[in-house]
Amino acid sequence: MKLKFRIVTVCLLLFFNALCMAEIQLHISTGFTPPVSDFYRSVLGEADKRMKDVAIKFEALPAERSLVLANQGINDGECCRIPAVVTKEYTQLSPVNISFFTARFSAFSKHKKPDIKQFSDLKPFSVGTVKGWKIAVININKVQPQEIHIVTTPEQLIEMINQDRLDYGVVGYLSGLQSISNVQANNVYAIEPPLAQKDLYLLLHRKHKGLIPIFNKTLKKMTEDGTVDQLYNNLIASLKSK
Repeated sequence: MKLKFRIVTVCLLLFFNALCMAEIQLHISTGFTPPVSDFYRSVLGEADKRMKDVAIKFEALPAERSLVLANQGINDGECCRIPAVVTKEYTQLSPVNISFFTARFSAFSKHKKPDIKQFSDLKPFSVGTVKGWKIAVININKVQPQEIHIVTTPEQLIEMINQDRLDYGVVGYLSGLQSISNVQANNVYAIEPPLAQKDLYLLLHRKHKGLIPIFNKTLKKMTEDGTVDQLYNNLIASLKSK
């Protein structure tokens, strides 16, 4: 009888130990397209390697669908958004505290040294942006430049600049670089500094709030040791070399 009790006890201990050591599988999606989604994939892939007992499956989806599935808990998280904007509607999502990506909204032009430092400087010109890039659309409409063109893709925007149908186009910096490569518009340049910058954050479904400190620690270490910068610079170099 004692032997049976000991065997059962050992089995229970092994069972609960296995539960404790079970790897947590997270399905995280993004509504961004390449090259931004490529950067997210590389950062989260490195985080996956560093976080013990946490595994990340990453997937790119249409923007709205990515948020909806994460908010419903079908997926486990969404990368990456402005929490103050998104969490008002998607109330089941909680942000981590460390941002590893700053969205840069840059003006693109064929002019190498234009004096464009803020949205108001665009007023005398024909200006375009991409539908869905809310910060760019709102600010351009507020400025009311000479002409406004809203297109559906970054490639269309860069092509219009390349064909002299637009003076300036405003879009995300990485997307602009990718589009220049895609349409081979080698005479189009990104203007520095960017017109706007916003820190974006990984959002987890509330059922995973307990993992936020783990993500905070890992992402903080990755930003401090230069890993995030290295991954970002590698991406920029690859885009500019195409």
